[in-house]
Amino acid sequence: MSRFELTKSIEARKVNPRTKVPTNEFHTIPFGAIIGDVVENGDVDQFSYLGDYYQYPRADLKQASRPATPVH
Repeated sequence: MSRFELTKSIEARKVNPRTKVPTNEFHTIPFGAIIGDVVENGDVDQFSYLGDYYQYPRADLKQASRPATPVH
């Protein structure tokens, strides 16, 4: 599973965990947050953060994140 660290805060759209359909809720994902389970879905990426699922435009997410460094 690839994990990424955000290099800036983003406003991501919440996704229904069962149907993976986007809702009308937007949440701030803070700078330094670790996101995982990144899946491409059209021109957006869906990802998990603290047990919830979100989506964000792929090009913007690529600019706002970097691969997370593993802790040993």
